[in-house]
Amino acid sequence: MEPDNIIEAFTQVVREQDYVFSDDAIADLPTLQKNLAALKENLNSQAIAETIRQWYKNHKSVIDAMLVEEREISKVAKTKPQSQENTLENRYRVLQEEVQKLQERKKGDDKPN
Repeated sequence: MEPDNIIEAFTQVVREQDYVFSDDAIADLPTLQKNLAALKENLNSQAIAETIRQWYKNHKSVIDAMLVEEREISKVAKTKPQSQENTLENRYRVLQEEVQKLQERKKGDDKPN
């Protein structure tokens, strides 16, 4: 997978398919966040994609969702011009925010009614 496609696919999976994240994957999200935060001073697509890949290879259901999402990204031609969101810094910020939102949603799911 291309680094940009990995970042985009993972962001989409986090945003739209939170059901693929097992309890173990949710518990392991702080590790991903810490590793991504360590890249902040030296952002590049390859490093971000490799950090994501190293994290999700331990979570089979996430791998499966990533493969499907990446195929969709590869098939669908971009219909919109490059936008502000496509800059690396903004994609990094969006990725961090979406991972945080996923953790918060999943914590809310665990609360008794």
